[in-house]
Amino acid sequence: HIFPLSLSFTPPHRGDCRLFLDTAETSEWDALLPSGMFFGVTCNPTLLERANEPCTVDNLHKLASKALLYTDEFMCQSWGSTADHLYQTGMAISEYDRERVVIKVPVTATGADAASKLTQAGVRICFTACYNKKQALIAASS
Repeated sequence: HIFPLSLSFTPPHRGDCRLFLDTAETSEWDALLPSGMFFGVTCNPTLLERANEPCTVDNLHKLASKALLYTDEFMCQSWGSTADHLYQTGMAISEYDRERVVIKVPVTATGADAASKLTQAGVRICFTACYNKKQALIAASS
């Protein structure tokens, strides 16, 4: 097949491509986000620790406000050892902007329970840390 050249061309077998900057290093955000090439920023507690950023709801709201100046979406992983704790943390993080803040939830039985509650409450979620077929089935069935 010959396809006409276009800046908005997307092959029919793929959806739209969305690039996310996967870091909590705000100096990298300052350098890269103004380029406009990233759809969003994604981070998790490990990345926050590496960047010496506190893993707190208040700090995530601060980071979301900065990231959303340049991007359409801010993803951050919830934390907690129970479904209720993951849910409560996810609700608190997403409170900043339920349309543009996406809560990452680990693909575990506990995470699936929390994800179900979050989506019922109108929170956008993304499953993360999927390492095997069993986890993929958990995510697909949630």
